[in-house]
Amino acid sequence: MDFLIPAFVVLSVYFLYKKTKGKKCSKCSYIILIMAGTSFAQDTEKPFILEHEKHLHRVDFVNATVFQQIRNYSAIYNTSHVFFSIEPTDTDHLFFNASYTVGNGITKKTERIGYSIATTGDDLEDYLKDINGTGREYLLEIFYQKDIGSLSVAGGIIDSTAFVDTNRYANDEHIQFLNSMFINNPVASLPSYNPGLYVHYQLFENTGISGVYIKSSPDSGYTGIIEIDHKTEKLNVKPYYFYVFGGEENKGAGLSMDYTVNSRYGLFFRGGMSNGNYRHFISGGAEIKNIITQGRLGVAYGFIKGDKTDNISACECYYSVSINKYISVTADLQYIKEKKEDVVAGGRIYLSY
Repeated sequence: MDFLIPAFVVLSVYFLYKKTKGKKCSKCSYIILIMAGTSFAQDTEKPFILEHEKHLHRVDFVNATVFQQIRNYSAIYNTSHVFFSIEPTDTDHLFFNASYTVGNGITKKTERIGYSIATTGDDLEDYLKDINGTGREYLLEIFYQKDIGSLSVAGGIIDSTAFVDTNRYANDEHIQFLNSMFINNPVASLPSYNPGLYVHYQLFENTGISGVYIKSSPDSGYTGIIEIDHKTEKLNVKPYYFYVFGGEENKGAGLSMDYTVNSRYGLFFRGGMSNGNYRHFISGGAEIKNIITQGRLGVAYGFIKGDKTDNISACECYYSVSINKYISVTADLQYIKEKKEDVVAGGRIYLSY
């Protein structure tokens, strides 16, 4: 049955190319796919990308089918990522990440009801057809990184959340929590998939400083972010400050922390503040491994304090089981409250190759 996995990858790349045929970005993407390298030495810290570091095949591929239901409305969407890194030398890296999604899930329904926070953090179909209002389709990230001793510099189309506000237990809608409140800080300006520059300098063995300067599209201006990261085998502590230049004034700070208690238990915390519509944010939770048939359980709670807007709170619980080394199945349950309150039931089938 293993032959079905690479076949699925080839077909997905083919349909991605056919869907965007005639557009320059898709042609370039198709050519780069053929040239793909094998490793991921760049500093991106998204868990679903990091898990592919030891793969020996040339192109890495993930696919998720997600079902969600709110009230009497349900919907399914399917999303895929193709990504890889080319390394002409040990200190030069070119990273590429493209995505194609069919469907928009229940997002439009939750927006009509009046919820501001999405029950899924995936990049859905309508968004990928016009990324950040630029007219670009499907191409999320493409950047070049140069490492010079303790200094790393990356430039191109980047995702700021791949470098800052990262977390081992709450940072990935593909294999962890679905609700966007538990993926990144919702009150901070953390633009994704825009032209930008990332710089990291390792100050000490466990402590470094990072900076991101990125276009704020679809909003105006540019966002600057400074983060200090302290990493040990068990503890990660990452405070940061952000400021929007040349657009509507938005500034604030955030903190992402995670702690690995042992091989079974992990904890996370996020907090943030800004001068925007939402003033304060906190979230926290836990991940427990080896729960019945080697399953993985995640629980989380988050709260956003509004400024002249309603407060928002959410809870989420997921249980994930690996079928084999390629496929996992997750059951997910969310409680959301903003003026109204609802329960969102869902499930996810995840393929990783």
